[in-house]
Amino acid sequence: MVEGRCNCASIKVTLPELPKESVICYCANCRRGGGTFGSIVFPMTKDDAKISDAKGTLKSYTDNDTTTGNTIIRQFCSDCGSYVHSARDSS
Repeated sequence: MVEGRCNCASIKVTLPELPKESVICYCANCRRGGGTFGSIVFPMTKDDAKISDAKGTLKSYTDNDTTTGNTIIRQFCSDCGSYVHSARDSS
């Protein structure tokens, strides 16, 4: 089992194991979303990760500024600002 958390430990992310694949995406959206030169992406299904939000600080925003036109839901901790997760909007 692999565990991660935001900087203030309000939000915890648990995976059953380390992902077998990862990529670094350098698209403009991933650079903006991560505030860096690229974002590490672990392809996985929604059920692969368990996100625990003990203090209710997990917040989401809808990101429509993508090259592909796909809407991305980005999640972050509203206390410490740590990026937690993003996924394509399924609605």
